[in-house]
Amino acid sequence: MVGWGVTEIFSFTETDPDSLGATWGPLRLHRLAWRPGCDLPALLDEWESRLTYPGDTDTAAMVTLPSHADVLPLVHRGFAPLTVIAERLAGRSPAPRPSGVDVRAATRADLDVAVELNLHTVRYDAAFGMVTERPNTAEHLRTALAEVLERDHEAMWLAVDGDTPVGMIYVDMPQDAGWMERFASARPFAYLAHLGVRPDVRGTGAGSALVAHAHSVLDDAGVASTLLHHALPNPRSTPFWYSNGYRPRWTVWVRRPALRAPTGVSSQPERPSET
Repeated sequence: MVGWGVTEIFSFTETDPDSLGATWGPLRLHRLAWRPGCDLPALLDEWESRLTYPGDTDTAAMVTLPSHADVLPLVHRGFAPLTVIAERLAGRSPAPRPSGVDVRAATRADLDVAVELNLHTVRYDAAFGMVTERPNTAEHLRTALAEVLERDHEAMWLAVDGDTPVGMIYVDMPQDAGWMERFASARPFAYLAHLGVRPDVRGTGAGSALVAHAHSVLDDAGVASTLLHHALPNPRSTPFWYSNGYRPRWTVWVRRPALRAPTGVSSQPERPSET
C-alpha cells in the first residue's frame, strides 16, 4: 500500500551536478504527485503552466502512477513510460538456469571491479534515457559502493568466470531500503539496487545466476518483497525481470525536456543575471 501523507501535488527539485543523484536523473525535475481518484487531465493542464526551462534536456516532468492505471492523458500530452518499479514476492523464482559462472560475496578488495561493472550498466542504460553518465559518476559510484561493502552483512555478490569477475549484484536489505516504503506491498522488503554484467557476457546466464543467488539469500532471510527499478525501453530488461518472478507495480512517465523549446528559442537554461 502507498501512504500519501501531505505530499505537494506539484514540486520542483534541482540536483547538485557534483553528486551521485545527478547520474540517476535530470538535474532539474518537476514532479506531479498522483493520488487515487485525482482528476489527472485537469492536474496535467494546470501543471503545464508551472513547467520551466523549455528545450533543456536536463529538465524533465515526471509522474509515477500504478502500472495498470489509465494513462491516456499522459500519452496525449507527450509523456512516455521510462521506468518501472517492479516487485517480486518471496518464493517466486524460476528453475535455475545453467551458467558457466560461480557466485561469491564481494569484499573490499573488489571495489575497483565493482565500480567498473556498475559503470558498464550506467553506460548501457543511458542509451534508454534512464540514467546519465556525468564526469564524476565513477567517483561517486566508488563512494557509494564502498559503503555497501562496509555493511555488517553480505549485500554484494560477483559472478566470476574462473578468477575473473564478469558481473555484480547488490541489494539493500530491509534496514537499508526504507526509502522505498511507499511502494512495497509486503513487509519486510528489500531493494535490488544493481545488476550488471560485462557487455561480452550478456545473454550467457551470468545475470540469472546472480539474481538466483540474491533471491536465495533474501528468501532465507525472511524478506517478503523485493523491489527494483528497471528501464522499460531496454529490450532485455522487461523479459528478464518478469521471467525471474517480478511484476510491474508502478510506472514512471517522463517528458524530457519538460517543455519543448519554441522555434528560434535557445534550449539552454536561463541563468540568473549577475548584479
